[in-house]
Amino acid sequence: MLEKVETSKRPDDGAFYQQRLPAWKPIVNIHTTVPVFGVLGVFLIPIGLLLITTAGSVKEYRLDYSTCDNCETSPYWEPCNCTIDFPLDSKYSGRSVIMYYGLERYYQNHRKYATSRSDKQLRGYPLYRDSNCEPFEGERETDTPFAPCGLIANSMFNDSFSLEWVSQTYQDGTVVEKNKMINFTREGIAWPSDHGIKFRNPAGTDLVAAFNGTAKPPNWSKQVYELDPNPSNNAFLHEPFIVWMRVAAFPTFRKLYARINMDLNPELDNGLEKGKYRLTINYNYPVLYYGSRKFFVLSTTSIFGSKNLMIGIVYLVVGAILLILATTFACIVKKDLRF
Repeated sequence: MLEKVETSKRPDDGAFYQQRLPAWKPIVNIHTTVPVFGVLGVFLIPIGLLLITTAGSVKEYRLDYSTCDNCETSPYWEPCNCTIDFPLDSKYSGRSVIMYYGLERYYQNHRKYATSRSDKQLRGYPLYRDSNCEPFEGERETDTPFAPCGLIANSMFNDSFSLEWVSQTYQDGTVVEKNKMINFTREGIAWPSDHGIKFRNPAGTDLVAAFNGTAKPPNWSKQVYELDPNPSNNAFLHEPFIVWMRVAAFPTFRKLYARINMDLNPELDNGLEKGKYRLTINYNYPVLYYGSRKFFVLSTTSIFGSKNLMIGIVYLVVGAILLILATTFACIVKKDLRF
């Protein structure tokens, strides 16, 4: 008969198992806290001032077009185009001026909305069925999957814009008619980590054949492979689609629409000149019936990106608090040393 071997759960008598490895154990007290807080405060405050100053140099023009020519009340199956003239009171300098669209009180951060997508389908498997996409997984009558599926894709923003330079205003007040269309590109607006990695087209060059057996989302007017004539910016690689699929964290947000590159507009002198501009809107996206609003934004950029005062304010406030704490602790230490 085999003897039963008793095993022990006691760990080995080693430095690692018995926690006898050499370690640095800093002693946190008021004498070490004061210089750390002081150095961090002195470091953060200049960074905050730099961020605020840089953000203040960014120019923005925001235009609410929710009620443009009463397009909101027109039947959704009838196309509605409207125009809005607006002035730029100063030159928007830079090799690239950014165009945004924005929405207010639009809750992309709702849990059901944010999870209503199929990441595997978007990586190049259009026939893949995913229950997360319900109730927009596919057509119930024909059992055909939607490509792309889900609430996010079905509600994709589909207003389009064109911008015209109507006139230029010089410093002496002279106004010169221009009437030139501003060229822009909708490529290069998606994150590199999304385009071609999280979003990929099916293998092969024939997108029509690759998406055979799928249906377009109910609210779309065209198939996913008809979004752009450029194959590298079509179907799941369509960059405006990728931008929309990255859901916003807050109910009021804006997303990148296009870039006005000066290389595409040789008549512009390194930026949008001061003067009058005309925005033509192909109005398709309803918002007023659920209490939302939408707007168009023109913006320059800085070395830190678009205008964002919040991060600079956070650096400034945290740095000031650290300096105040360092000063308070230093006074306490000095008072204790007297006694």
